[in-house]
Amino acid sequence: MPMRSWVVPLIVLWTAAGFAQSGKVIELKSANKMENTTIGGEQVRDFVGNVHFVQPSASGGTIRLWCDRALQFMTSRRIECFGHVRIVRDSVTLLGTEGTYYDRTRQARLTKGVRLERPGTILTASEGEYHADDERAHFKGNVVVVDSMSTTTCDDLTYFEEGDRSIAVGNVRIVSPQDGVTVYGDSLVHLGTINYTLIPRNPRLVQVDTSETGGLDTLVVVSRSMEAYRDSTQRYVARDSVMLVRNEIAAVSGQGVYMPLAGVLILTKEPVVWYDENQVSGDSIEVRLENRKLRSVYVQGRAIAASRSDTASVHRFDQLTGRSLTLFFGAGNIERIIAERQSTSLYYLFDDKAPNGANKSSGDRIVVEFTEGQVERINVSGGVEGQYMPEQMLLGRERNYDLDGFQWYPMRPRRHNTEIMLKP
Repeated sequence: MPMRSWVVPLIVLWTAAGFAQSGKVIELKSANKMENTTIGGEQVRDFVGNVHFVQPSASGGTIRLWCDRALQFMTSRRIECFGHVRIVRDSVTLLGTEGTYYDRTRQARLTKGVRLERPGTILTASEGEYHADDERAHFKGNVVVVDSMSTTTCDDLTYFEEGDRSIAVGNVRIVSPQDGVTVYGDSLVHLGTINYTLIPRNPRLVQVDTSETGGLDTLVVVSRSMEAYRDSTQRYVARDSVMLVRNEIAAVSGQGVYMPLAGVLILTKEPVVWYDENQVSGDSIEVRLENRKLRSVYVQGRAIAASRSDTASVHRFDQLTGRSLTLFFGAGNIERIIAERQSTSLYYLFDDKAPNGANKSSGDRIVVEFTEGQVERINVSGGVEGQYMPEQMLLGRERNYDLDGFQWYPMRPRRHNTEIMLKP
């Protein structure tokens, strides 16, 4: 009767000889016990306890495989692994409880509770594959990637070691604890070597904070695509059809750059910003936050601020223009607007709520002071010119007296939970 248990050194010789034709021999380094058996007509070696295989990879590295038990199928060239499965290649470690390793293609497939570890990053998923020669891994089901900057979840992720590149699809979510920002999207591409992430379709940025009154202050930004840069500036760039809502403030633009740690939002490409019933527009708009509270809005180039003068007068808008405008906020209200260079104001007057004409003033600098959100005074300095227009001159012809470049945008973004829609 032939013996079925062999000492490990002999197993090593058998394994090397059996797979020598591949040119990339897989070698058994250790096992506590081995038995020969047949499964489905195929010769199988059954290794138990401290199982350890090694195999050179096509790129010159070494693949190391450990598990509690292994079934080595000699014809189909696969190793079925069970218990504490660990596959290591250079700086990448793949862990699981059960899987299969194909020595001909140097491919591993783990089907129960996968974990990938590499310097600075841990990935977990329901199942995964690792292609050692291509230096590529693919994971499916409840994928979670944690690094020093963020946590990413998705349905499916492919990782390429070259360039430290990842492609994720399906219910993508990126959570950044450092700045409190969460970004959602259909998919993403991440380039780890330059700390760059692209969400090419349907991105949505959400940042939740506590307002000055103690309630929730939620910022939501949507656009056609979005990029995240994790360099020294740490910024998010929203491109095309950008819409933003944060409590009383809303905005639209062609492009937006948000730097949460610096508290700066820069809007370009025909930006418009609303605060309560105030609207501002210009070539570029910079919104500054202090402790995530709105403090100022700086408008440059064809700058215009406007607000409805009276809810009953749908064609009357108080207007202020200049080469630049700066709006200052405090305690939840607008406090002051400063218009610089070629400044002009149009302000409608009322006598006990009855329309009473309008004042038009121009100068080098105009300062509008507010009290509890209402205009308190207007100061004009430098080359001052003024004009009073009586009510009979304005009535029914208000649009003829609008300042150059004025346009009222009735459709502003409104937030519903973390979704944004355009409403009057």
